Amino acid sequence: MSIKKNIKNLYNKTLNAPSKLADWVLFTRTDRLARVFLKKHPQPELTSAEKQEIDRYWQRYGIKFKEYSWHQMYYGVTGIHDPRFIPDSIARATIFKHYNDASSIPGWDDKNLYETILPDTKFPTTYAHIYNGDIYDKNWHYCSPDDVNRLASQIYDEMDQDKDYVIKVAKGSYAGQGVRLFHADSPDDIAKTLLENQDGNFIIQERLHQSPFMSQFCKTSVNIFRIITWKHKGTVRVISATIRFGVEGFFTDVCFIDGEEIVNVVGVAPDGTVKERYGSFRGVSDVNIDLQQRVAPNFEAVIAMAKKGHERLFPFGIVGWDIMLNEDNTPVCIEFNVRVPGTILYQYANGPYGGENSEELLEFLLDEKYQKRYIPKRFRINK
Repeated sequence: MSIKKNIKNLYNKTLNAPSKLADWVLFTRTDRLARVFLKKHPQPELTSAEKQEIDRYWQRYGIKFKEYSWHQMYYGVTGIHDPRFIPDSIARATIFKHYNDASSIPGWDDKNLYETILPDTKFPTTYAHIYNGDIYDKNWHYCSPDDVNRLASQIYDEMDQDKDYVIKVAKGSYAGQGVRLFHADSPDDIAKTLLENQDGNFIIQERLHQSPFMSQFCKTSVNIFRIITWKHKGTVRVISATIRFGVEGFFTDVCFIDGEEIVNVVGVAPDGTVKERYGSFRGVSDVNIDLQQRVAPNFEAVIAMAKKGHERLFPFGIVGWDIMLNEDNTPVCIEFNVRVPGTILYQYANGPYGGENSEELLEFLLDEKYQKRYIPKRFRINK
């Protein structure tokens, strides 16, 4: 096995390990992202006054940046000069670590269990589960090897006329990885899928068809709202709302081309109005979309779904929700993200991560004991 593959395997294992090693791997990986971005996409240097303003803001929370690459990146891409922008390395190592119980992630971050965890939330129709190598129907009745053909026939009869279906990795997947689209010409195709993927954890679901509003952004990909909610003192608030969409020819909103992660994002105002600036991991996106409909239909229901769902995700204070609109504009939850709800794209789209909630979001860091617990030494003023 190559050194590169060994490192990748180590990184993947640490995603499920709430340990100092996991913290170090995640922090090291993200700490340099802004510097790498600036090498590829140079942005204007910050002025001395801007650096002093950043220092004054973050010092109250026990943080001092040795360099200002994250703010230089955000200021340049968005045109917004605001010290409240949160570096991704601080978000992961400090904010997510404080608000989200890492030890609970492996048990809750499982697409096979979504409907059990959130029974009142609408998810894509499930056809079958593959759990630890065993096959179950949608109601969790065990399917023996002799019954696979019978189950496949039931699924085939239940599908709509296009006979398409989706199989997803149930645990630990992210950025659209592990999602595959299939077409069934007969029940035999479904039986083959079940048996070929039996050694793992997968969920088999319907193929969703999105609303005309969502199709405006990309016709081939399933485009979603990424709603980031924050639960604080019993109240769930929305701290970011965006639309994420893919590129023509790809099925998911995120794709990889020549090893590069491609996804486009645009902010959404509280009233559902789509904002003007499009972003991607390259910074400002060069997409050119002539929107026929600028206000998202049924946006209140999208927000309500995210807020209500978050009330039951007890171990997690910050959650990223991926919600699509089906053909009749009904919200359908694709997944929720408790491991890494994300920061970079959503700050490109909407500005500082917490917006008007920034001070409350960081309030825990006014306590020196939390500074020592959560802030990496590289950034910590009080050693």
